[in-house]
Amino acid sequence: MKPCVVCGLVQIVPMRAVMHEYFAPYIDQIPVHRAYFKKMLQSVIPAKAGIQNDKSLLDVGCAMGVLLEEAKRIGLRAQGIDISKEAVAYCRKKDLNVSRTWPKTQFDVICAFEVIEHERDPLGMMRRVHTLLKKGGVAVLTTPNHSGIWRKIMGKWWVGYRHPEHVTFWDNRSLLFLMKKAGFTNVSIRRDCPRPFPLSFACTRAADYFPRMAWFLKPIGKFIDRFGIINPINPWDDLIVYAVK
Repeated sequence: MKPCVVCGLVQIVPMRAVMHEYFAPYIDQIPVHRAYFKKMLQSVIPAKAGIQNDKSLLDVGCAMGVLLEEAKRIGLRAQGIDISKEAVAYCRKKDLNVSRTWPKTQFDVICAFEVIEHERDPLGMMRRVHTLLKKGGVAVLTTPNHSGIWRKIMGKWWVGYRHPEHVTFWDNRSLLFLMKKAGFTNVSIRRDCPRPFPLSFACTRAADYFPRMAWFLKPIGKFIDRFGIINPINPWDDLIVYAVK
């Protein structure tokens, strides 16, 4: 796959048919994501008593609603959207405000974690995010880094390629081009912080990506899991983008 000579974007051509994803495999990772989202919210919302009460947040691709729960916990008015009927039903059982359609109100913060690489019209999506943000509002998104060291080392075996629902692949250059074309002027892109995964995650996740080795990797993962060792990593080599409207 060759990057676009104008913006650096790499994409699947022709794009695969839309695939409905299942998030059940991530249920056991909820504590990891909860710790990550707590830290992320602290970087976006000033940690001053009462300041969150008039702030609103939209989570695009909210999945299990972990970010929404943490946003509500600190006093944000949190809302989510997801194309998955399963995800929406799961969140609504937890009394979270989630739907499958874009809202019409504006927000102070809009997040899209691990979403843009699934999107068939990424520019249209980010223009809509820009429209739904209040003046001075912040957009936050993450995506695997196509120019990262792990993609270069692993080649065609890179984890970003192992998900058939991934149709676009991003790096600093293509993300900056996208955000500016969508209307954002103040854009910051950096490597995302690690998440506190258990050490056993490396084996169990590798078994998903390389099923022929599952007979060997899964037992090792179960053995390591007994010791509860935490191994903070950024498993998808993610970049995180902050952009102000």
